[in-house]
Amino acid sequence: SVWYDTRRRQKGGLFMTKRDARNRAKTLRAGLNMKAIGSQMAQTLFALPQWQKAEVLLGYVSLPDEPDTLPLLQRTLQEGKRLLLPRVTGPHTMDWVEIPHLDLLQRGAYGIWEPPAGLPSVQPYTAPNALALVPCLAASCDGIRLGRGGGYYDRFLEQYKGERLLLCPSALVWLDVPNDDWDIRFAPEEILTEKGILI
Repeated sequence: SVWYDTRRRQKGGLFMTKRDARNRAKTLRAGLNMKAIGSQMAQTLFALPQWQKAEVLLGYVSLPDEPDTLPLLQRTLQEGKRLLLPRVTGPHTMDWVEIPHLDLLQRGAYGIWEPPAGLPSVQPYTAPNALALVPCLAASCDGIRLGRGGGYYDRFLEQYKGERLLLCPSALVWLDVPNDDWDIRFAPEEILTEKGILI
């Protein structure tokens, strides 16, 4: 069995901290075709009931080392669903903004494309029939999410109780990842890879 405490897990006789795991994930991501993976994820998502019944999508604009979310965002608007995207408001904090057209996006914190400062924030926690797409660096088979360490989505997920899917390339779904007691857990059926739902 794999020994672990709340700060680190042992793999191959060595301790793997969250920093170790993030570095490993970033190295693996550099060798993946994220455009192709994102396209495959999108096609899988469009066939899921979570997508079909969603009236509001809480999405995000992917970074270069993340599965490409552009097809998802474009399809959301094409189907007449409301699209909410995060906007960084300060250290470890973000709000959500409804965006009617992707041309409005601007480079924000950390070079991430996000809604402009002029658009008002909206309350995402009470949106009916919402589906949240959540990024990660890696995830474990039992649903532990490894983020980038900023805590933005940890704070959001503490309050958001609607439908959600964690977008994770299959190469980044590991047997386990280091975790803390406060880390948000996902059910296997809430993890979407380019090969489908992890169940």
